[in-house]
Amino acid sequence: MESGVIHLLEHMYLDGSKDLQGDFGPKVHEGPIRRRTSGRHSFVSRDGIHKRPETNLIAHLSSHTDAITGLAVSPDHMFFISTSDDKTVKVWDTGRLERNVTSKPRYSYSQHHAKVKCVCMLEGVHCFASAAEDGSIHVVRVNVSQTGTLPKYGKLQTVREYRLENVGEYVTCMMHFNSGMFHLHVSRAAATLFLSEN
Repeated sequence: MESGVIHLLEHMYLDGSKDLQGDFGPKVHEGPIRRRTSGRHSFVSRDGIHKRPETNLIAHLSSHTDAITGLAVSPDHMFFISTSDDKTVKVWDTGRLERNVTSKPRYSYSQHHAKVKCVCMLEGVHCFASAAEDGSIHVVRVNVSQTGTLPKYGKLQTVREYRLENVGEYVTCMMHFNSGMFHLHVSRAAATLFLSEN
């Protein structure tokens, strides 16, 4: 592994040894939230005959102005994230989309200064990690809580920023595993790295 990636991994490991719970927010329920109005859908035929699944268009999302490069869903399915070559990351409220309240994102994160190439959710919390073509990696907390029937959203909060040292290198794929330290598995245009959390 090259020295730039090793240095970034060491930096992330040191960050991981600190108490991160306050930065990343409380643990959240994993799995879809049960909504009273949602029906059960089955796409598998019980008699074994291959049938074309029935689908419904829930929303046409057209907020990005360039190619969408990544999608990630929060652990509790309360929202999802999209990234794009338009240098933005969008936060979409799934409940509002299902109820056809709006087809606009809840938030637009525009702190990257290059095309955003990938995104992943951090396991068990309302945080995502996004990576751009300039080698930057941002870890962002989505402040949201379920109060009553509708979730309440606060402002997005950048909790960590990293940058690959070698010019021209950037992350192409990320996964987060909650393994006792802060580890984020990242593939870049030629290497891999890890970020995890206590």
